[in-house]
Amino acid sequence: MPNAFERRSAISSQSRFVHYTTAENLFHILDSQEIWFRNTQLMNDHRDVEVGIAKVRAWLEDAERRDSLVETVETCLPGIWQQGVDKYHNWLPKIVDHTYVLSIAEHDPKEDATGRLSMWRAFERDDAAVAVVVDVAPFVQMTETLQAYPVPVTYWTDSQLDDEFKLVANQIASNRDFLSNLNKAALVEMVFLTLVFAAICWKSPGLQDEREWRVLTHPQLWPSKRLFAQQRTFGAIPQTLYTLPLKNEPSSNLTGIELPELIKRVIIGPTQRPRPIREALVTKLATKNIADPDSKVVISGLHWRRSAMG
Repeated sequence: MPNAFERRSAISSQSRFVHYTTAENLFHILDSQEIWFRNTQLMNDHRDVEVGIAKVRAWLEDAERRDSLVETVETCLPGIWQQGVDKYHNWLPKIVDHTYVLSIAEHDPKEDATGRLSMWRAFERDDAAVAVVVDVAPFVQMTETLQAYPVPVTYWTDSQLDDEFKLVANQIASNRDFLSNLNKAALVEMVFLTLVFAAICWKSPGLQDEREWRVLTHPQLWPSKRLFAQQRTFGAIPQTLYTLPLKNEPSSNLTGIELPELIKRVIIGPTQRPRPIREALVTKLATKNIADPDSKVVISGLHWRRSAMG
């Protein structure tokens, strides 16, 4: 998708991602030296996937909205559009049930001292939330090594979704000769993945300041030898999740993922007692050989509220 390509192209070696979580979960990551891919049905914003699927379904059912793209795709090789759509529909129940995701977001250096207010607001008032700022390189390397796809979340209205698919049609038309020489399976997969990512990585336009990315994996679609299924209780809910050991594998071009290289900063969000949390985090980072932890852990300047606004 053009939007995903533009956002990926904007990522540089100086860019940073950030993972918002609780201090308790960060301790689990540090102690186990692994990160978790959770089922999309158990995300805090799991309904976004349901709405994204409904948005794609409505687009597919509206001939006026879809025909420009369909006709352009068919000029590359007749029949590939319907085969891609058929694969999407056949896989959709399994995609809904068995897609696992790691949620991260683009980090702005201007947020180094405070984090992002809209992200802090996603936590319960009694949570001790933290923002873990990390290097981007390991995440953009994940596709080949881990069979996991880093995809920027889209925050489209219906008209923006239409505009995006029109851009796809224009790009296909501009590259028709090249695409026509690809094998049929590759073109069908292109149609299939376009629909999957549009459905699974949609959020309300009102949340666009989150700038979220989702690293997607599916054990049946994209089997991985580096991701391991485990059954754990998370937030009092027993569940299957997939873990990624934070261990470099240079031979597979997966580097920079070990804790001392990965973690650049930890921001403690609004909380009633930030100082003891900071002390514990600095000590824990030191035990994991993370250099200069005292300078890496900061307390957000945002105030903890005793009651809701209103």
